[in-house]
Amino acid sequence: MRPLAFIDLETTGLDPARHEILEIGVIRVDARTLTALDATDVRIRPRHIEVADPEALRRNGYSERGWEGATDLPQALDRVAPLLVGATLAGHNVGFDRAFLEAAWRATCGPPPDLDHHHLDTASLAWPLLAAGRIDSLSLVAVCTTLGIGLRDPHQALSDAARSLAIAQRLLPAAQERARQAVRSSDNRSPACRSVADGRCCGTRTSENSWRCGDGRA
Repeated sequence: MRPLAFIDLETTGLDPARHEILEIGVIRVDARTLTALDATDVRIRPRHIEVADPEALRRNGYSERGWEGATDLPQALDRVAPLLVGATLAGHNVGFDRAFLEAAWRATCGPPPDLDHHHLDTASLAWPLLAAGRIDSLSLVAVCTTLGIGLRDPHQALSDAARSLAIAQRLLPAAQERARQAVRSSDNRSPACRSVADGRCCGTRTSENSWRCGDGRA
């Protein structure tokens, strides 16, 4: 089973075509036990701070002094790459982070080898809480507050990556159990239902080639 790489990015805005990555936090995790194997955090020197969204900078605490020791984007990507090799990305609304990473990889050296095109989104894991009315949004703060996960140092990349890991540690076992129950139920289907699901109805068969989404969000 592939390891999971819980990731969080702080950026100068919401548009990966226009804005830049300011900070990357990654925690590489054993997918079976959800125990951390390695972690890193790196701040990145922006090249076009003049187009940054002031609200984004306020939220993530950017300042010239605070980023004095920041590195350039290619070196930062090299630093986090070993934690991403062969992994499945995970995080809260991780599609946002992946979009920025893909824009950065296109502009530099390309993605790490064998990075999975799927990802694990902890916001999706929290959906049953929203459906049950236990939370009123799927934001990281709302989910963490409901689950009793600390909110120290919000909008710092490694801290938020750790919070998304904590959400997975709380919610993923229940999701896995629901999946096991669904498999057991499918094993008890009637022969006719199994034929339809397997694509054998009316002498047809579904394609064995799985659909693959080129942007990695399937």
